[in-house]
Amino acid sequence: MLPAPVAAATETSPAIGIEHGSAVGLAADLPARIDDAIGEPAHLAGSLWAEVGRRTAPAGPEMAELVAAAQAADGGKFLRPRLVAAAYLSHGGTDLALVRRVAGAVQLVHLALCAHDDVIDGDRVRHGRPNVIGRAEAAARATGLDDAAATRQGEASGLLAGDLALNAAVLALITAPAPDSVRLRSAALALDAVEQTIAGELLDVRSESLPPERSRPLLVARLKTAAYSVTLPLQLGAIAAGADGPATTDAVERVGTALGIAYQLGDDDLGLFGDPATTGKSALSDLRDGKRTEHIRLALERADVVDRTSIVQSLGSPDATDDDARRVRAIVTATGARATVHELIEAHLDRGIRIARAELPHPLAEYLAGLARGLRHRTS
Repeated sequence: MLPAPVAAATETSPAIGIEHGSAVGLAADLPARIDDAIGEPAHLAGSLWAEVGRRTAPAGPEMAELVAAAQAADGGKFLRPRLVAAAYLSHGGTDLALVRRVAGAVQLVHLALCAHDDVIDGDRVRHGRPNVIGRAEAAARATGLDDAAATRQGEASGLLAGDLALNAAVLALITAPAPDSVRLRSAALALDAVEQTIAGELLDVRSESLPPERSRPLLVARLKTAAYSVTLPLQLGAIAAGADGPATTDAVERVGTALGIAYQLGDDDLGLFGDPATTGKSALSDLRDGKRTEHIRLALERADVVDRTSIVQSLGSPDATDDDARRVRAIVTATGARATVHELIEAHLDRGIRIARAELPHPLAEYLAGLARGLRHRTS
C-alpha cells in the first residue's frame, strides 16, 4: 500500500505570499521569493530522507546507516530545487508545503543519479568530502575487511543509495498535497526524465570504446543533463502550479533543452580548462576517463595527423600527465574547437532565453536569463 498523500497546506505549512505588482517588479522579487519558498535547501531532501528512515526503521541499523550516508552526500548549489520554485511561483503557485515537497523530490532524483554516476566513474569524493562509496569503504576497512571486500561494500552502498533516493523521490511526488492528476503526472515525468538520463549515461559510457569522431556529445548532453537538470524541474514546478497545458509543456521542453546543453558544454569546458582549485575537480580526470566531449570531437576533426595522434594517445590513458593535458588543451585551442564550443554555448543560451521571453511568464523568463548570464562566466 502506498503512503497516504501528505496533508495540504495548513497553518503550519502556510501559503507563499504573492504581492501584486507589475511583471517587472515580480521578476525582480523572484530570487528572494524563491529563497523564502524553499527555505534551508538542505532540509528539502532532508525531510524526505527522514520519511525514508521511518519507513525502513524495522530493517535495522544497516538501513539507518545507508540513509545517513546518502543524506550526508547532499550539497551543491541546489540549482534544480530553485528551478522548481521559480517555475511554481511564476505560474502563480502559493502552497509552501507542495513546492518544498516537489523541490525535495527533484533534489533526490539528482542525488540518486549522482550516486549511480559515482559507481560508474569509480569516484569516492563529491563536494570535497567522501561520498556514499567512500564512507562505506572506510567503514568496511575499519572493521578489518581487505581492499576487495571493502570496495564491494562501498560500491554496493553507492548503488543502493541511488536506488533508495529514486524510490523516495517518486514516493514524494505521488504522495504530495495535490490533486491526483498532478501527483501522477509529476511522477510520470520524473520517471521519463530518469529514463532519458539513463540513455544518456549509457551513450556516454559506450562512447569511451568508440572512435571519438563517432561520439555524439550533444545528444548525450540533451539526454544526460538537460532532461533532468533543467527541463524536469521547470516542468514539475509548472505542473504543481496548475500550468500543464500543451503550449507550456512544449516551451519548457525547448527552453530546458537549450539551457541544459549549454550547461553541459560549459561543464566540459571546465573539465578541460578549469582551475582545479576553483572547480574542485582534477583537470586530468576527463582526459584520463576518455570523455568524448564536443571539444575533443571537433579538435580531432580539425587537427593534423601529429596532433590527432597526440590527443588519441592521451585520451583514456590512466597515465596521462599534466603535460599531456596541456598539450591537448593547446591543440583544442589552436584548432578553434574551444572557440566553436563557446559559440555553441552562446547560441543555446540565446535560444533558451528567446523562447522563455516569448512563451513563459515574464518573472521566470528573466530568472532564467539571469542564470544564463552566470553560465556565460562559469568558473566552477
